[in-house]
Amino acid sequence: MRKVFLSTLMVVMMIAATALAANWQQIYTDNDDNVIYFDTDSVQVTSMTAEREDVTFCGMFRMDYSNKGRNDLIDWYRNYSIMPAGIENLSYDISTIHFKKEGDKRYYYISERVSYNTYGAQIEGMHYTNAEPTWQEIPVASVVDVEYNEAKLIVDGKLYKRVDSQGI
Repeated sequence: MRKVFLSTLMVVMMIAATALAANWQQIYTDNDDNVIYFDTDSVQVTSMTAEREDVTFCGMFRMDYSNKGRNDLIDWYRNYSIMPAGIENLSYDISTIHFKKEGDKRYYYISERVSYNTYGAQIEGMHYTNAEPTWQEIPVASVVDVEYNEAKLIVDGKLYKRVDSQGI
């Protein structure tokens, strides 16, 4: 009985450690005061184009939404990892986000978003595409920063170069 308990405890600890390794960063707050976060460890820069001084990135991010604030979101994710059956309606999105720079201002827009449930299955009817770009300005203090001349994407101080769809 003791071996079973210790084995179960070890599995729970490994799952919890994986959850704690996620590096959630706030990107912006929408009009309804929902704070939008992304996991910087999940970044995949899937395409990149450069024309003179303009560089546009297309990246894949794991996103999460919360109107409770960053600490609550991290606790929520941690609890999900320890007791997945006890937390309902936890979902995440994979979004394609494009970045560009005009003068001193930086902009982004989301061209596609697919939602997944707790178990990683796509949520039916939750596939958003935006054919017409609606560029929104990124505040200077945002955690997203881009070095355009060298065609690199820097998120929260981490450098990401262009990669194929397999990821970083």
